[in-house]
Formats: sequence, C-alpha cells, structure tokens
Amino acid sequence: MMTLKAATYAKVLFSLGVEEESIRKAKQILEENSELVRALENPTVKKQEKETVINDIFDKSIRSFIKVLCNHQYMEGFESIFEAYEAIVSDSKNIIKAKLSYVTRPDETELEQIKVMVCSKYKKAGVILELEEDTSLIGGYILTVGDMEYDRSMKGILSELQKTLVRR
Repeated sequence: MMTLKAATYAKVLFSLGVEEESIRKAKQILEENSELVRALENPTVKKQEKETVINDIFDKSIRSFIKVLCNHQYMEGFESIFEAYEAIVSDSKNIIKAKLSYVTRPDETELEQIKVMVCSKYKKAGVILELEEDTSLIGGYILTVGDMEYDRSMKGILSELQKTLVRR
C-alpha cells in the first residue's frame, strides 16, 4: 500500500534525476536481500556500518537516497517508494499501467486492441499491460486501470446474476 510518505520520497527520488538503471538495480538488490533490509532498518547497527555497506553495494547515484531512508528508518517502505516512483515516471512519459487478469491468454492482436482502447479512453501515449492468469474467473477477463475495474469474467457475471436474484 502506497502511503503519502512513500509518495513524497518517490517525488524526491524522481527530482534527483537518478538514472533509471541505478534505481532498478537498487530495487532488485533490496527485493532479493531481506537480511540486508533488516540490517539497514536495525537501529542497533551503527550508522557508519550501514553507510559502508551502502557504499559497497549500491551505485553512486542512489547511495545518498538510500542513506536518507536509513537515517529516517524508512527502509521497510522501499517497495512502496519504488512503486510510486514508477508511477511518476510513467506519468511523465504519458504512459498508464493496467492489469489484465484472464483464464485464457489473449493473442497478440487482442492485447494490442486492449492497449489501443486503454490509450484512447485515458488519453495516454502508451500502456504497460501486466498479464496475470486467474483460473478462478471461470472465463473472460478483468481489466484494471488505476482504481477502475472492468469485469468481463464469468465469475463477475454470475455474481451480478446472484445479486439480482437475491434482490427479487
């Protein structure tokens, strides 16, 4: 869950102009090393020891940002920060993120049509479409764009039908 604090840190990270590759590498390192995150969060580990580790592991362009997170004891929020950062970058490039949950994977033509529809509806230049198989939908798909959900699944249809029948 993205917090206001994470969004603020993400804005700062964006304004620093750190290369996207450095940010991607830092995110990967932190995601793959939970022990490192715990050590950087740990208040009993000396500040100098944390800074030495940061200097040894991370690219020079992002070190100071990671050190600030440590000093403010907000390393546990790194995932939310990077998520908010990616949203800011996408917005600056006029790109929107969407998620398609499906039972049967659409072919490339159908995926392209979905992307065109999303671009048109939200007036964006591009779409990053995350694909996820979800057999619980029974059939069809659910398209999530921001906080909007377009449910065209059999599960959704059956649920609406059940609600209609219960109301009668």
